[in-house]
Amino acid sequence: MKNLKRYLIVAGFLILLVVIQFRNPAISGPYKGILGNLLNPIVYVVSSITVTASDLWHNYIWLVDVAEENGELRKELDTLTLQNAVISEKLTTLENLNKLLNFRDTYAFTTTAANVIGRNVDGYMKYIIIDRGTADGIAVNDPVVSAAGLVGRVSDVYHGTSRVVLLYHHESSVSVINSRTRAVGMLKGDGRGELYVDYYDRLDVVESGDQLVTSGMGQLYPKGVNIGTVREIMSPPTGMFQKLIVDCAVDFYKLEQVLVVKHDKREQTER
Repeated sequence: MKNLKRYLIVAGFLILLVVIQFRNPAISGPYKGILGNLLNPIVYVVSSITVTASDLWHNYIWLVDVAEENGELRKELDTLTLQNAVISEKLTTLENLNKLLNFRDTYAFTTTAANVIGRNVDGYMKYIIIDRGTADGIAVNDPVVSAAGLVGRVSDVYHGTSRVVLLYHHESSVSVINSRTRAVGMLKGDGRGELYVDYYDRLDVVESGDQLVTSGMGQLYPKGVNIGTVREIMSPPTGMFQKLIVDCAVDFYKLEQVLVVKHDKREQTER
């Protein structure tokens, strides 16, 4: 009985192979005739499995290679991104230095270039630290300018660094002139981040947006350096003077390079 079942299973399997052969005429193989009908489907199935396995293996190897290549490309991209950032920063620095050089050439100052290496961050900024000192010929009261305009003056000098008091400082005072009307006044800082002009003739017709520059009076700050523009005009009903609120031309929080101006004479009228 068991042998009969085995024979039936074998016979059924052979019949199945013949049926597969006839239902799939595209199946071809090395065997012909009845033997081919029996064996070619087996060869076909084995070949298909082999080809599929081979394709899977090659695809896996390809994916591994692609992953490795992507990793290398990602590293190269990161390197190029870093290099681009460095180059961009160098170009920005070069642009700032060119502005300073143009500024110096325009005004024909004798100057020393310096980098800002420190800032006062307690409340409103009142001073910066630069990387030039007595070793570079820097002295107290030397004016400090940027491409945008006047920054302040040197208040303390050390061998390799100096402290620069900014215009916002409450002890700062600079004689300024209205570029349009030629009226003069005294620019001061309130110590809280505001600039204002005092002792400005109330009879002068001043307008919002008028540009103010250094007047050169007092011989501390050179004449014609940009200060900023008038934002608000406060004219009291009585008295000889009016008060101007000024928007500073220099963004002290973004200063990176400055020029220290050298003078033969230093007076204390302005400070």
